[in-house]
Amino acid sequence: MQAENARKPSELKPWMQFFTEEARRAELPKESIYQHLVKVNAEHRDTIAIHYFDNHITYGELLDRIEQVAASFAALGVKKGDIVTFCAVTTPELVSAIYALNKLGAAAMVIDPRYTAPVINSFIENAKSRVLVTFTTPAPIRELTEIAKVDHIVVFSAADDMTAGPMKWYAAWKMHCPKLNDDRVMNWKTFLRKGEGQSPETVDYSEFQLAGIALTGGTTGAPKGVMFSNDGFNAVAMDFRWCGVEYDRTHRFMNIIPAFASYGMVASMHMPLSLGLEMVIIPRFDSDQVGKYIRKYRPQHTLMVPAHYEKLMNSKEMKGGYMLDFFITAGSGGDTMNAGLERKLNGFLKERGAKFPLSQGYGMSEVSSAACCSCNGNFRSLSVGYPLLMNRMGIFKPDSTEELGFGEEGEICITGPANMLGYLNNPAETEKVMVKHPDGTVWIHSGDLGSMDEDGFLYIKGRIKRMIIKFDGHKVFPAYIEGVIGSHPDVMSCAVVGVKDRAHAQGQAVHAVVQLKSRSEAEVRPELEKLMVDEIEARGVPSSIDFVTEMPHTGMGKIDYLKLAKDYDARMDAAD
Repeated sequence: MQAENARKPSELKPWMQFFTEEARRAELPKESIYQHLVKVNAEHRDTIAIHYFDNHITYGELLDRIEQVAASFAALGVKKGDIVTFCAVTTPELVSAIYALNKLGAAAMVIDPRYTAPVINSFIENAKSRVLVTFTTPAPIRELTEIAKVDHIVVFSAADDMTAGPMKWYAAWKMHCPKLNDDRVMNWKTFLRKGEGQSPETVDYSEFQLAGIALTGGTTGAPKGVMFSNDGFNAVAMDFRWCGVEYDRTHRFMNIIPAFASYGMVASMHMPLSLGLEMVIIPRFDSDQVGKYIRKYRPQHTLMVPAHYEKLMNSKEMKGGYMLDFFITAGSGGDTMNAGLERKLNGFLKERGAKFPLSQGYGMSEVSSAACCSCNGNFRSLSVGYPLLMNRMGIFKPDSTEELGFGEEGEICITGPANMLGYLNNPAETEKVMVKHPDGTVWIHSGDLGSMDEDGFLYIKGRIKRMIIKFDGHKVFPAYIEGVIGSHPDVMSCAVVGVKDRAHAQGQAVHAVVQLKSRSEAEVRPELEKLMVDEIEARGVPSSIDFVTEMPHTGMGKIDYLKLAKDYDARMDAAD
């Protein structure tokens, strides 16, 4: 008994009690994501794969599209090992392209089209992409054509796969491509004609083959390309296949997370398609319309953040006792939840007939999205669930490889086939996160603090590194923003902190504190505001700025970030 008690959570794996014997015997398929998609769905060609603005695309049509797109990429010279850059949200074109490239042994790197052209181009250059596929809007197409040194630029519109009607007409008008005097530019239809009559061979699975790239701030700040393997994609699909939820091909999965995020590409695209579900794509999700979406599509499964469920609970569509008895998996991630909000949301779901409480979860891009969650009512208050089947998790003493025991607080670390291959062309940052322990196992060090109870439920306690989590789960890294602000010649010192978000029950707002050299606040403020808009993604731009004559410091001489946040919150509280 004493020896058993000495063993650590990652060795004992108490969470396996929540999986069936059949699940415990399940093995990760050694196949590419394209091969996996075909194997699972080839005999179900007539069932619906994608529901996009009331247009239905069957699995047979999707598989045929993938073949056509693969032939067209091959005609452009794309081959094994290449990376094609996409500036896009999730649309049927992007879905087919990700699998088509995988068939060729190439990979898609998907970038948020809201980035500026210079930032997008920096990733194109880092990936050595020769082909750029871009959404017509809001991607800065004209500027990209001027600076991007690529051989081909393919432009498509979100309206292409919409059914005929006013919405398609409006979207086509809104998203039209400007006339560009550039022989490299072609629209999607022209691109597809490139591959007519061709049928490229499928590149077979190989371990550690790159299957996709999404950008993340990671645990250290500036955006990096997280490289996913075929095993990473398929491990997440297997995690949900064997989690105990009963899936059916008649079930709908509402996909609101764009594919430029790991959760969008892996957990909200590959996972539902690998289960043969009907994936409802909402390319531009408006959280104020969440009640409308839920009533219209009645999805059995979805992944959202706590703030979205709060919006749903208070939406006009839920008034009058509208029932949610179709909900099977109401997935929730992106941020931890306070006890009051958790009780309110679970009470709301129970009143409306949902089968289970919120399926709270936790993960990170570096492990291909989801790593643990609560399934089928296996729920503990304030826990983000237990490790999914393919993962091992442990709590380690920060900045060490020493694993701690049950109930002890330390850094959350994860290992398994879903581990990323690394950050694209960034070995220094990769080594900080992917750490080989004395037994030879490579663990992802999350930078998050937590503990695990004796049944394997994980509890998030905080973060080791400075990071701000907004109300919608979006991560903002202060060091990156401080670098932008600090580049202004009149800034002596700056600090960025997370403060109370007074417009939402969850999350934090981004607040900047600036100490100037000589010029006045009135002179510098508009210059800083323009600099931040130009250089920082919209969701990371501070919502407020304070100018101070001197920064507070800790006894060790470091900026006292905690005091800055507390002082601002106290001042705002007093003003309310």
